[in-house]
Amino acid sequence: MFKCAHNFAEGDRVRAKNRAEFPDGTVLRLMDLGYLLIRWDSDTLETAHHSELTQLGRSP
Repeated sequence: MFKCAHNFAEGDRVRAKNRAEFPDGTVLRLMDLGYLLIRWDSDTLETAHHSELTQLGRSP
């Protein structure tokens, strides 16, 4: 079975490392190849690779 190479989970709060113009976001879905579906706080949906994100914390 394939194991994820990151520690992100659905519901985690994240921030883009190199995109200051983007607000924080929430992981909606884990996808293949290390990609995550993110809903940025500006209500933009986007896929992002886990290596481009910083984890802010897990939702309760």
